[in-house]
Amino acid sequence: MTDLHVRPTRPPGSHRRLRLLLVLGGVLIVLVALTAVVATLTAPDNGDGETRSPTTPAGPAITDQQARDVATAVTRSMYDVGPATADEQVAVFKANSCGEFAKKTLPDLITSTDQLKTRNSSSTLTIDSMAVVPRPAPSAQAEVIVAFSWEQGDISEKTRAVYQVADEAGRPCITTAQFF
Repeated sequence: MTDLHVRPTRPPGSHRRLRLLLVLGGVLIVLVALTAVVATLTAPDNGDGETRSPTTPAGPAITDQQARDVATAVTRSMYDVGPATADEQVAVFKANSCGEFAKKTLPDLITSTDQLKTRNSSSTLTIDSMAVVPRPAPSAQAEVIVAFSWEQGDISEKTRAVYQVADEAGRPCITTAQFF
């Protein structure tokens, strides 16, 4: 006698494969949801409750030209000084430097410019080369490398400087410097 209730048969192991596919699909959905939650919770906040993309700089972006201009101004203010320009160069330095660099360097700059005025002496500067280190754009910071030579009396030196340029209170300025 034949059984009227015929059960469809599946190949052996197909139930396990189906369950495995369903479990993997569920895990994938959970991972995507967790990634979205983490991205939302870690996105930077711009202060008004809105989030900005991670590529948006923390402050105003500094262009390569602004970084070069600030580096040139600070280098000239320290090494291209004479009795007639000493006070002006100190003002240029103050306008283009900030943070610890300004606090540490300004007293020495004032002392050296006062000495130049007293001796009626000058120092001259030649900027040999300048480069802004490549960085992701837009960026609120820049690194500028300057190679220059300066002379004062019979002293002649070649120097390299690495400046960190950042935005402070809406203006680009040198925050740190290393001289070699």
